[in-house]
Amino acid sequence: MKPTIIDLLNQSVEKYAENPFLWEKGDKGYHSTSYAQTKEQAHILAAGLIKLGVKSGDKIALLSEGRNSWIIGELGILHAGAINVPLSIKLEESNDLIFRLIHSEAKYILVSGSQLKKIRTIASALPDIKHVIVFDVQVDYEAKEIPVTQLFTWGKDFLAKNPDLVDVVASQIKPDDIANISY
Repeated sequence: MKPTIIDLLNQSVEKYAENPFLWEKGDKGYHSTSYAQTKEQAHILAAGLIKLGVKSGDKIALLSEGRNSWIIGELGILHAGAINVPLSIKLEESNDLIFRLIHSEAKYILVSGSQLKKIRTIASALPDIKHVIVFDVQVDYEAKEIPVTQLFTWGKDFLAKNPDLVDVVASQIKPDDIANISY
């Protein structure tokens, strides 16, 4: 049987658990996230998404610059059994962005703080969006917006009570299941 993206991640974690998988520049230079840490963060985010109400097959848009949160976000989406809808930050909200969000039937959006304004501009035209999950800390949150840190808190609590849940959901994903809808 062909492996899924999750199978490939698991195989890599088995081989390279403590090796750096992701690098990101911070205030004090570059820091790494290992394969094992990446998988752990993806599991926590997936559990938070499941607690939020994400179901297998739900579409989750991802609008962000390239960054570690983007990778962990996509892996969390996949581990929750959902489908990623990656969106370019170059899209204009009044045309291409709104079309893709509606056409893909996205129910949730993961968004960076710098792209949040675009989502806020078109939010009233997106009645099917249940929640907008914001990667970066904001001072104020509008209707349906929640910080990704809240999902991580929920995910940790949820996994403490249901330690195998994400593995069970992820094990039900088949090699021919849709992983993302790319425009």
